[in-house]
Amino acid sequence: MSSPERSAVLSWSAPLTRVNGESIPMGELDRYVIRYGQDADELSEKVVVTNAQAEAEMSYEVSGLEAGTWYFTIQVQDTNGLISEPSDVVSKSIRS
Repeated sequence: MSSPERSAVLSWSAPLTRVNGESIPMGELDRYVIRYGQDADELSEKVVVTNAQAEAEMSYEVSGLEAGTWYFTIQVQDTNGLISEPSDVVSKSIRS
């Protein structure tokens, strides 16, 4: 496990509806895409979390972060390859 001072734990709930308002069954969720970086307008790093249908409540630890402020968004992709809009940006400051 990484040092908590150099990591960020993201937690989220699986979506219940698609962007168009239709419901989405858990079995149709494929993966989550976490984008992050030190510039909120250019999130250059990416992690793909598979097995999205496994849990309604998800979390992921992004480790190895350097000092500074880090910004994160999450998107969900369904089994048809459709991907949601990014979540609101959240941030965490990592101390030096």
